Amino acid sequence: MSDNKNKFKDLESLYELGKFEELKSESLKLIAINENNTDALNALAIAYKNLGDTENAKNIFIKLINSGPKADHIYSNAGNFFYDIGNISNAVKCHEHALKINPKNVNSLNQLGMSFSNMGKDLEAIEYYKKALSLDSKLEAIHHNIGNSYRNLKKYQEASDHYELSHRNLSMCQQLECLYHLGDKDKFYKKLNQQSEKFSSHPLAASLSAHAAIRFDKEDKYSFCNQPFEFINKKNLFDRDDFNDVLINDFISSFNQNKFDKKEQSLLKNGFQSSGNIFLINEKPIQEIKDLILEEIENYKNHYMSFGSDLITQWPEKYTLYGWLIIMNKGGSLGGHMHKEGWLSGSIYLARPTKEGNDDGDLLFSLHGSNYPSDGKSYTTAKVEIEKGTMVLFPSSLFHATIPFNANQQRITLAFDIIPTVN
Repeated sequence: MSDNKNKFKDLESLYELGKFEELKSESLKLIAINENNTDALNALAIAYKNLGDTENAKNIFIKLINSGPKADHIYSNAGNFFYDIGNISNAVKCHEHALKINPKNVNSLNQLGMSFSNMGKDLEAIEYYKKALSLDSKLEAIHHNIGNSYRNLKKYQEASDHYELSHRNLSMCQQLECLYHLGDKDKFYKKLNQQSEKFSSHPLAASLSAHAAIRFDKEDKYSFCNQPFEFINKKNLFDRDDFNDVLINDFISSFNQNKFDKKEQSLLKNGFQSSGNIFLINEKPIQEIKDLILEEIENYKNHYMSFGSDLITQWPEKYTLYGWLIIMNKGGSLGGHMHKEGWLSGSIYLARPTKEGNDDGDLLFSLHGSNYPSDGKSYTTAKVEIEKGTMVLFPSSLFHATIPFNANQQRITLAFDIIPTVN
């Protein structure tokens, strides 16, 4: 019995060290001895997930769930997996089952909060976060997440109070946004200076600083990408040999077959946004477009190397490429927003409705968005015309929006960010 426990600890150690190839190998050895070893199967599924083999990970988690394991962490890990691949409904079922076994499973409490927030049900999400905090009031990730839900509900003071209890760079930037909405100018600038001194540059702080500089007639001293419009890069991907209509159709077909759940997006009209990270799906057309994007991101980085911007000079050493689809129908539009967790953002247009006006369905960049108070000031904008096959890369600090269109056709956008591993 003790030998089995030691073997399980070995699997845990490999996971904590991020040695997923070794975790896979050791798990398979244990499964060869006992094909129903739930701990080894669980570890193997996690290894597959982190190695990008989502199909094998999915099959193992389904096998584990169907076998009715008594351990709550099995359901909890399965729930994490389903959330990441955009299957929120299955994630909820797994985490609810984990809590039936162990009501004190903090991961499942947190993940249920994230799942309900993803569905736009932030009041329910907050209740799960509160239960997790009642078990451990110092959990920074949960203070950050509950802050997000309060912010979504426009309860900015409550959100700010929770962000204060997290030491993450993004948490401090989210708090800055709350203070900005609350109109606390002095505290806003005090916190902005603290963030600038304590952390590396961040796109959200850059957006806020640039907006506040215009609103309050102050100099924008924040360093990230001080001339963001110069860093908008547009390219026709049909100029590449490896991009064509067949790849687009295969990509969309893979997306449809995987049945991603919808994510609540309050700024989106007549359309929906997919949940999860589409690039976790290990299917050929999805991975081909992922590789294409990574290549174009390197080209972008090299092109702007001489510009001397923190966007390039502080480029994250490690990052995740995170992607999702936005599908709009007639009358669709997306209000001005920026990508708070990104560093560099981008979009590829897989379908584009016919123009009935000069700028129907085009992309609009601005220094204003996210319903920030404008005080009647004028904020710089730039329109970018897009066609099917257009790729646009830009700093995540820039607000961007979709101009409404009236054609009875779909507008399908693959949106993506590079997200620093440490944020």
